Amino acid sequence: MARQESRRLAPDGRLRTLAPDTARLGRAVTAVVAELGRRIHRYAWPATAGRRNRGYLRDRLVALPLLVLVAFGALGWTYAGVRGDSAYIRERAAPALVDLADARASLLIAQGEAERNLAEGRAAELSGLSDRYRTRIARATQSLNQVTRSGALTVAEEQELRVVSALVVDYTGWIGRAQGDATDPVLRDAELTYARSMLCSQAVAASRKNPYPACPAATGYGATAIVDRVTGLENQLRERLAERAAWGAGAITAAVVAALAFALLAAGLWRTVSFLRRRFRIRLSVPLAAAALPLLTVPFLTADALLALHAQHGTVRIADTLAERTSPATETVAEERPFAGPDPRAIETLQARIDDGLADGRLAFLDGIAPFVFPMGLTAAALIAGTLHAYRREYLVVTRPGAAA
Repeated sequence: MARQESRRLAPDGRLRTLAPDTARLGRAVTAVVAELGRRIHRYAWPATAGRRNRGYLRDRLVALPLLVLVAFGALGWTYAGVRGDSAYIRERAAPALVDLADARASLLIAQGEAERNLAEGRAAELSGLSDRYRTRIARATQSLNQVTRSGALTVAEEQELRVVSALVVDYTGWIGRAQGDATDPVLRDAELTYARSMLCSQAVAASRKNPYPACPAATGYGATAIVDRVTGLENQLRERLAERAAWGAGAITAAVVAALAFALLAAGLWRTVSFLRRRFRIRLSVPLAAAALPLLTVPFLTADALLALHAQHGTVRIADTLAERTSPATETVAEERPFAGPDPRAIETLQARIDDGLADGRLAFLDGIAPFVFPMGLTAAALIAGTLHAYRREYLVVTRPGAAA
């Protein structure tokens, strides 16, 4: 028996073979989508002409409560997420970023102040370091402790922050040793150099114009200095803040679903009320009017969510400025000239901008309402279902032969 060998189809042949299958698949998908759209249209927008009362009310009994649940469920989930992100940024992330920036600047100012004081030799040994040095060290320690208590860090980041706090204690110890050896230039400079290496991986020499220079942060395995670790924590926290402030795919989908469901719900309620007025001579259905009252909160909830999103995006930009544009020199000038006006790059000014932006980014009278959005929709759905079921049972009675049910 002769063996028949199959030949491979050429690329053009494979395309010609796949074309009918693709066309059939496209027609099948189109038919399914059309049927689904027809069924959705039937329940969401049924025609009143030629419809029996019983059939129309049955469709309304299914469609309206379902639309209410979908609309308020999607809105409640999205609104709670936006409000939760704003609360996280306002109460945790933003204060932690401010404290990290303040700790970083305070340590660099303290380093510059220590170098200036120790350069005086015996005077530094007798009188000690300046009040600014002690104040800035205490301020940096307090800021790091506040970050630990903020709840904005992960477990790994909290462990990293504990390492930073321990390094700060060790750093102040080396500064104290340098102060004790202030009259021995060789030993003093060696101890001061080691303390500087603990603070910065790439130290920058101070100058007359800039006595408190900032040091660039290292990355990778060499990022072991205090400023490197603090900067790394700032970057991780900023990334998390940006993620919380950004619109995710789930939030966008839920917002679109809620908008469509509310539009269909409002139209469906209006058409149902009109149907009851024409067919059943009910001028105003009080239960349906009460069930429609939660719809009045939708514009306020939407405006509140948009304000919160705008404030969150503004906070992301300010957080970038807080981490990249602040410097020890700016903080020193702001400290020495408190009445010269707020410096736009000072940490205190940026903190005030964050607080004001987040405070303005919400409608205060809606605080605490997020958990009640879906229960409010659930109540409205139950009220609509009970009302339409009562109307349907009342008008199922056939009063005379041939009457429409």
